[in-house]
Amino acid sequence: MSNPTRVMLLVLLATATWGITAFWEPDGGPPEVDDAPVLGALYAAPVERVETHVLGRGETLDRVLGRAEIVGREMADLLLTLREYTNPRRLRAGSEVTVRRWLSDGSPRAVELRLNADSTVRLDRESLGWSGRVMVTPTTVDTVFVAGEIENGRTLYEAVVYDDKLDLPPAERAALVVELAEIYAFKLDFTHDIQPGDRYRLVYEREARPDGTARNRRVLIAEMVNQGREYGAVYFEAGGDRGEYFDREGRSLQTMFRRYPLDYVRITSSFAWRRYHPILGRYRSHLGTDFGAAPGTPVKATGAGVVSFAGWDGGYGNLVKIRHPNGYETRYAHLRGFARGIAAGKRVDQGDVIGYVGATGLATGPHLHYELRQNGQALDPRRMRLPTKPGVPEERLPEFKELLEQRVALLETYAPTPAGPRLARAVDETERTPSGEN
Repeated sequence: MSNPTRVMLLVLLATATWGITAFWEPDGGPPEVDDAPVLGALYAAPVERVETHVLGRGETLDRVLGRAEIVGREMADLLLTLREYTNPRRLRAGSEVTVRRWLSDGSPRAVELRLNADSTVRLDRESLGWSGRVMVTPTTVDTVFVAGEIENGRTLYEAVVYDDKLDLPPAERAALVVELAEIYAFKLDFTHDIQPGDRYRLVYEREARPDGTARNRRVLIAEMVNQGREYGAVYFEAGGDRGEYFDREGRSLQTMFRRYPLDYVRITSSFAWRRYHPILGRYRSHLGTDFGAAPGTPVKATGAGVVSFAGWDGGYGNLVKIRHPNGYETRYAHLRGFARGIAAGKRVDQGDVIGYVGATGLATGPHLHYELRQNGQALDPRRMRLPTKPGVPEERLPEFKELLEQRVALLETYAPTPAGPRLARAVDETERTPSGEN
């Protein structure tokens, strides 16, 4: 048989075989999935055991490692590697040291040191020594909806912090109240203005850690009803990438000046045109307000401006003067010292720390003397109507109104009534507008 004929027969035979196998199916068809053999559960034995040690008060890391039986050359090499990431002497009492050991022989496999809520140094034992890396605590973005009503004998702080229906750590609840107080600092005094029957509700977004605390949070929209009057607050980035809060009409919630330069207010002497001076022993004008506070308490600029003076000034002691627009000036006296970088010509923002409470100059004890002036004329900040900041620029009002509509819908959907704080269900991406959008 010639070669061409042989090749042709082989091709025909291969084609016929393929056709039969392609269309032929054995009796009964393929086996059912339920009839397929199932592999039983397997037990994987752990390869390590984990022990956690806590750095005690006045204790050093080498003592903790000694308790964990990491000593000698092993400890020296570990500490040398750790110094690439942090100074072991700066670890605070309460720091956790986690040791991971091989079950086979009990030798250390890795050591983890938690530096803060967001960073942990992991040191792995290798054949040639220790290697290190920083592990960042993972976070997830979620949305929390809070609503409630102030009961008799309770403050807003107590209403939120002591409400166990909110699935958040107490510290996280307290931080939320502080943030809310900052938002309304220019409109409401949470210490004195809040009354039984007042209502609150808000929506905020946060980066949540596995333990429930938040790395960052931002209130998207809030509403306070105080003695029947409604105060709205909506976050909007009107001036670039730095946002602030506006009411629903686009007016800024902030004034040009904070009413107080301290976070916790205890007024010891008010503005007066005639007051007896305890040191000089005579009557004279007191053209400012005195705030009692512990030595070292941070003092904050009540408005944005430029430092015109920072130094010693007679009876004022250590004094900071800040020049503001429209002829305004603020003064902060009797300071123990100045914040880093505070000097004439330094530009500061509202809320920046500029110094610390002291008792320098003519002072009977630690306190802050604060003055507000316009064109040299002394003003009483507690009685005057403080000038407001500009609202949403007119050309961006349509954008603001669109965002407001989305935020109000979010508030009405998930916090329609004062039913108490609660964690939101997962929100679909189509429902949620990221906090950075405006």
